Amino acid sequence: MRSLMFLTLGLCAVSAAPAPTSTPPLNEKVVAFCKSKVGEQVGGGECAHLASEALKSAGINKRAEKDAPNPGDYVWGELVLVYDVSAKPALSHGKLADLKPGDIVQYRDTKWAGPRRTARGTYTASAAHHTSVIRAVEDKGRTIKIYQQNSGGKRFVTEDVLYLDDLKEGWIRVYRALAK
Repeated sequence: MRSLMFLTLGLCAVSAAPAPTSTPPLNEKVVAFCKSKVGEQVGGGECAHLASEALKSAGINKRAEKDAPNPGDYVWGELVLVYDVSAKPALSHGKLADLKPGDIVQYRDTKWAGPRRTARGTYTASAAHHTSVIRAVEDKGRTIKIYQQNSGGKRFVTEDVLYLDDLKEGWIRVYRALAK
């Protein structure tokens, strides 16, 4: 089974138009923080603590005030993307090509299933509520490499990969940090 196994603790299509390739400076700071913490616990080890502390390191002291669309669905800045497989079309806001390293991913009631990319067989994973940070974007946004913690029983920062084609249930929302 792949390492993309999220704890469900209640804690965390597509346009072909080219997008600018530069990473915003705040995002670069978020990525640098997360990269420096791989293998370490950030804050109390909850998934959202990684994003929160990464934003603080970039000079942003808090996430947005109001959760959306429901209480507990954290908002981390400007909404860049909504990908909800229960909706038609699944991509209801933004473009996959607009995703950048340093963007923050918020998950709700997700179930993932698909082929293993590095070995034979298949995998399944789920996340009732989870948060991660994008470290790299490939395949025009269909493959997202992430930093996360409190996943698979690991309360420290790890690296993993999301394959959007493998999302079978739930949604992800991707946010970009905004300067004060």
